[in-house]
Amino acid sequence: MVSRDRREAGFSLMELMVAAALTGIVVVYLMQSFSTQQRTYVMVDQVTEAQQSLRAISDLIEREIRLAGFMVDEAGAVCGVDSTSAADSLFVSDASALDPSKAITPALGARTSTSPASGSVTLTLTSGDTVVLDGQPAYDTNADGVNDSDFRVGAGAIVYDRNNPNRGTACGTVVAVPSTTSVRVNFLASALGGVAAGAQLVVVPAHVYQVNNNAQLLRDGLVLSEDVEDLQIAYFFDKDGDLTLDPGENPGIAGTPYTASAWDNSDLRDVRVNFVVRTRGSDPSFKGGTFQTTENRATPAATTQDSQMRRRVHSTTVRVRNVGNRGLLG
Repeated sequence: MVSRDRREAGFSLMELMVAAALTGIVVVYLMQSFSTQQRTYVMVDQVTEAQQSLRAISDLIEREIRLAGFMVDEAGAVCGVDSTSAADSLFVSDASALDPSKAITPALGARTSTSPASGSVTLTLTSGDTVVLDGQPAYDTNADGVNDSDFRVGAGAIVYDRNNPNRGTACGTVVAVPSTTSVRVNFLASALGGVAAGAQLVVVPAHVYQVNNNAQLLRDGLVLSEDVEDLQIAYFFDKDGDLTLDPGENPGIAGTPYTASAWDNSDLRDVRVNFVVRTRGSDPSFKGGTFQTTENRATPAATTQDSQMRRRVHSTTVRVRNVGNRGLLG
């Protein structure tokens, strides 16, 4: 009888099954570990992207708020639309349309004989010595290669009464520039009343910041950043000049709505801007995400929220350097 060496006998079926099971366990563990690491990498990348976006848009809006009121009457520096159920809108005077080297009388803007009203209104700009534009048009509104207006379609316009800044401001987006002596504006905040005796209504070009229903931050109608869920603005006024923030001087916060026509910008000191950004995609392992409310914004219905998105809130308070009881220019 021939005997076989045990070393030539190979593996038994049981040994092979145990080895296969152990290999399967190791592979499953490695795949799960890889998948977890991949999701973590994606989320960290998206959160980093959101934070970088916050820094970039914050730097831009801070710079433009600081420039608000440059070469413009204090009354025309800032305007806005406050909402508790949607994002706010912020208008700041556009310094890029102004040429200080050509401005002998630095109270820039154009007189208008038309009063702002809700909806789309064509403002007729007066001519002759009542026009105090800088004389150096900054925008080519009809793409003919010729700069023809200080107002740009999609950007903003702020209207105020130079002789009575207590009337506040009206503001809206420019929808057309029919000529160099007229501009059509869709007013979002407009309660200034008519052109009364002694009034001197002035309109100045402005930058406008808004958030649309697609969570896009718009600047002058163009997409500036994606995945911005909310923009909320608060304003700090010093009406009595005591250098102290008194009750009722901080519209835009909870319980104190802001109405542009109710505030004289010569008393404005600071503007606080709050951004809420979210990640581009959802994180299936994250269930705690909720819409972040700031200032006087109410919480949206739960059905409109994605609880698997991670969010970041950025708040910055900016001193409006070009206003503050300096009186009229010129």
